[in-house]
Amino acid sequence: MSEPLTLSLPPGLVEQIAQRVADLLRTEISSALAPASPWLDFEAACAYLDFGRDKLYKLAAARAIPCHKKQDGQGLLFHRDELDAWLQTAYPRVDRLA
Repeated sequence: MSEPLTLSLPPGLVEQIAQRVADLLRTEISSALAPASPWLDFEAACAYLDFGRDKLYKLAAARAIPCHKKQDGQGLLFHRDELDAWLQTAYPRVDRLA
């Protein structure tokens, strides 16, 4: 059997390593919990609403769903709050709690 490995560390090094790990974890956790942008591009809006591309294009073209054109005119943007409000009116609850 081989002898166990022993390692001697300078005083305070373990504390410095622990502090550095804590700082890195704090940064990672705070960036993971940072609020996402409320703005969705077309593909993200399709996923958010669980709509197909054709359905969302038709609703946007008919101005039946709230959307915003990008400044250059290419592409649409959707705001989550506006989509949520639209969903409340376009798809009212039908259960007994409504």
